[in-house]
Amino acid sequence: MRTLRALTGMPVVCGNRRVGRVLRADIGPDLKALTGIWVGAGLLGTRFIPADRLQLLGRAAILADDRGRRERPGEVSLPRRAVSTDGQRLGAVTGAEIDELTLSVAALELSEGLWDDLAHARRRVRRFTVNPDSGDVIVDPDEEGKEAEAREERYDEGPDYRHGAGRRGDDAVRRDELAAGQGHEPQGQAGGRLDR
Repeated sequence: MRTLRALTGMPVVCGNRRVGRVLRADIGPDLKALTGIWVGAGLLGTRFIPADRLQLLGRAAILADDRGRRERPGEVSLPRRAVSTDGQRLGAVTGAEIDELTLSVAALELSEGLWDDLAHARRRVRRFTVNPDSGDVIVDPDEEGKEAEAREERYDEGPDYRHGAGRRGDDAVRRDELAAGQGHEPQGQAGGRLDR
């Protein structure tokens, strides 16, 4: 998976020649697939290469079949407001993860605000719809619970307030063990030498 942010600045190669660097990657109004990339080609201007003309989203460069056509960049598709099915505001959709093979959107990146992003990181949303009238992204409420469970499993979070594996420092002692008094160091022989 590649994020839209990671694509920005990558070199674009067509026919063994570098065309330019990616200025922006666009996804469709329904937020389901990559529609194309905007390339800064120096004196040749800003060019648009549609997604069907892209061969490969590589780690070092993007390979294309076509140099694209010269166009003025259109309207930006992100950020968008994210709401739940009952209308409660959840934050803003600020990015997307793109599948390199199919160029479809695998997940959206949901920001709940600067402080929440710093404290808990941005959330990934996989199940969503787009309101065609307002353009708001409607997130399935079951998605929130599933993503939270996946985060707990991935980072071993849960009741330990989002600290990875519930660890305190690098001593690998869990907070609940410290509270129960079980995290004491084992007693060695009195006057024994330390292992080196």
